[in-house]
Amino acid sequence: MAIAMGLLVVVALIVGTASATFYNGYRRSVKTTDRLKSYQAIDRVMDGNVRNLIPFKWVDDDTSESRYVFEGEADSLHFTALRRTYGNDRGAFLFIRLKVENDELVAEYSSYPRLPWLEEGKQEYNREVLAKNVRSVRFLYYDMVDDEIEEEETWDEDDHDNLPLAIQMTVEWADGTSEQWLRRTAGSSSNSTFGVRTETEE
Repeated sequence: MAIAMGLLVVVALIVGTASATFYNGYRRSVKTTDRLKSYQAIDRVMDGNVRNLIPFKWVDDDTSESRYVFEGEADSLHFTALRRTYGNDRGAFLFIRLKVENDELVAEYSSYPRLPWLEEGKQEYNREVLAKNVRSVRFLYYDMVDDEIEEEETWDEDDHDNLPLAIQMTVEWADGTSEQWLRRTAGSSSNSTFGVRTETEE
């Protein structure tokens, strides 16, 4: 009886250890899979939208002046992107806002001009959760000043003639890890040079 009980204890320990190892491995696998899905969703937005960010203006009814539909804050980004259109699409422009809400990185889309200077709740949009368990998001905006690249934490429209040359987004997860995405925008053609410049001798 004692030998049988001892064997049962040994078998139980082996099964318990194997089960715990399997469960921990499964949890790590699920966590890695979810993180990869989040990376893919963020990559899609950064490559398909931020990379196609363009200067688009709309009249502000309060001031009667044309303003860029763009707002670059330290923790949110509101911009206009150019997209491919198909037969039933509503247009080539897509108005997007990226921000963290309730520990989720969300993207809000609208086919109609969604203006950053209007109050929230007055404009309709579609919402997509790009990533969960997000502690914070931080944006940096890059511009060319005197042939040097400078970064800014916020983008003041009054201080610039155009939109950022590039935008960097840093996502910090709830576990303390972070990842960065840096993309050049399509609306920076004023700082682009095509071809090779050569000097001719007289």
